[in-house]
Amino acid sequence: MRHHIYHILKTWFPQKDVGQWLLATIISTRGSAYRKAGAMMLFSDTGDQFGVVSGGCLESDLFHHARKCWMTNTSRTVTYDMQEEGDVAWRLGIGCGGEVTLLLQPVSEHNDYLCLPQVLDALETNQAVSVCHRLDNSKAQIHIGDKPDSEDWFCHSVSPPNTVFIAGGGVDAVPVAQIAHTLGWQTAVNDERARYARAGDFPSSCACLAHPVAELKEQTAYQQAQAMIVMHHQVEMDARFLASVAAFPPPYLKYLCLLGPMHRTERVLSQAGIAVEELPVPLQSPAGFNVGGDLPESIALSILSQAHAALYDKPYAQSSSDWQCDSIQ
Repeated sequence: MRHHIYHILKTWFPQKDVGQWLLATIISTRGSAYRKAGAMMLFSDTGDQFGVVSGGCLESDLFHHARKCWMTNTSRTVTYDMQEEGDVAWRLGIGCGGEVTLLLQPVSEHNDYLCLPQVLDALETNQAVSVCHRLDNSKAQIHIGDKPDSEDWFCHSVSPPNTVFIAGGGVDAVPVAQIAHTLGWQTAVNDERARYARAGDFPSSCACLAHPVAELKEQTAYQQAQAMIVMHHQVEMDARFLASVAAFPPPYLKYLCLLGPMHRTERVLSQAGIAVEELPVPLQSPAGFNVGGDLPESIALSILSQAHAALYDKPYAQSSSDWQCDSIQ
């Protein structure tokens, strides 16, 4: 189960009328906590749990509170204080040392499913949405948009999953797509060459494309990409792709990398006829953090770790310029 709210809602939506459902949302934290305010998950009365609000230590107790919400058809707030010896969180042996408060809300047709289908619609079209939860325990209600004129609301922004575009569909692109899938990212791989980017080699969630570079600027996967990984292992193809990125920069792009050592990158840029400053974001080459290892899986891990840091505004510049082997051509 992937735990981004988009994947949670995609899994829940076909089952929304099967049994009773409850939405649990973290509305505040103090000190150490596994997840922060805005994290959400869904429970059903049959025992289904989609998403996480802790490392698995609170969910069983939350289910007991969920039953009370279903019986009374009302919301309730629950606080777990990991510092207080008399609190249930202490007895559960969590030991995080912080405090977490959650809002529990029944979800049903009678309250328009708390607008969760509309949230899903927005995420499917790559739109962020502001979600406001009514804190009055007498009524479960969610409002989408600006905060209502009342203090009794908890509001947070819900963003679509991260998106990555892999330019080049060789064997080492497969672990990149697999790790991205595990992270819950929306992934596309493109390679116009025959026998590359074959759907059977990649996770089912990965869009496998075969567009010529000249057509990519019109493709949704290209336009929505936040991270781009260039790994054709062919200088001329890498050059054409980077020239396209320079000429038609994707509007959401935050991370761009090119496999191979610096001398190869210089050849690629020369053939593309561009300077590195013409690219919309800094080009990371060699790609990824120096985590050691030279297998495709290790390189995929290093690249996606660096991309992850970039997408979450953490430091991601490569400190060593020579960790990828010179045999990458």
